[in-house]
Amino acid sequence: MLSEQAKQAIEIAKTIKQQQTDSLKADQVAFLRTDADNHNGVPIPNNMKLEEYHDEVKGEYYQLDNSKDDTVLLFIHGGMYATGSVKSRRNLCFGLLNRLNYDGFSVDYRQWPEAKHPAAQEDVVAAYKFLKEKYQHVVVFGESAGATLALTLTLQLKAAGEDLPDRIAVFSPVITQINTVASEFLMQERDPMLLGAGDPVPYFDNPYAKNPLVSPIYGDFTDFPPLMINCGSEEVKYDDSKILNYLCQKAGVDVTWNVWQDLFHVFVLFDMPETNQALNKIANFLK
Repeated sequence: MLSEQAKQAIEIAKTIKQQQTDSLKADQVAFLRTDADNHNGVPIPNNMKLEEYHDEVKGEYYQLDNSKDDTVLLFIHGGMYATGSVKSRRNLCFGLLNRLNYDGFSVDYRQWPEAKHPAAQEDVVAAYKFLKEKYQHVVVFGESAGATLALTLTLQLKAAGEDLPDRIAVFSPVITQINTVASEFLMQERDPMLLGAGDPVPYFDNPYAKNPLVSPIYGDFTDFPPLMINCGSEEVKYDDSKILNYLCQKAGVDVTWNVWQDLFHVFVLFDMPETNQALNKIANFLK
């Protein structure tokens, strides 16, 4: 049974959905990012030190008091490669870091309309390599588009024969950019966060490309690191998680798939008991 906080979150998410349109406009993006930062940005906790990076590597580097010194979390936010931000996802990132007692880096990757693919991919790869110079172990968490980037990061590293993340947790991943899987149509009235099948996100010039760094559904998951997939049962993107789980099982990956009943796309952005339960599971896995 859903908590009262979850029921309230669904009502809030419905108002977000009502503000969406099928095609995101460039002039909407700055407002949506700022609005998300203003409503969701939180200050740095007393147990963390913040260092901002703005050059070859971009993002917020969090160092925790008495953290485990050989392991770091690479955190990758979502937002359709357009509307997300590091600041608006701090609460989610800090929730994981405090459970893990790891340092963390939340990568501020380039998005549309300022940039297009492969800009975000390049920034995430740069952040990962930056962290590998500092830490023996890197674990990765991504939500929505950030989950896609967690997968494409690892697929690129694997193809190049480079060291891979130790473990990866993805929440509400998107594995194909063309919005044709069944849940895109069947869940339109059930996911309060997303509209359902519509135009591909404008970040990709060719969203129909059979390129695993665009749509991980085309990727080779053989020898992939241990992976945890989380999603809500009412997600427009539910079938993305289902297919990803199948592809990983077929490739022999150590994969865990958690489906959260009656919940929606990236529900962990909301403060509720189900979020705490999900973060506890993810933290236990990433440890």
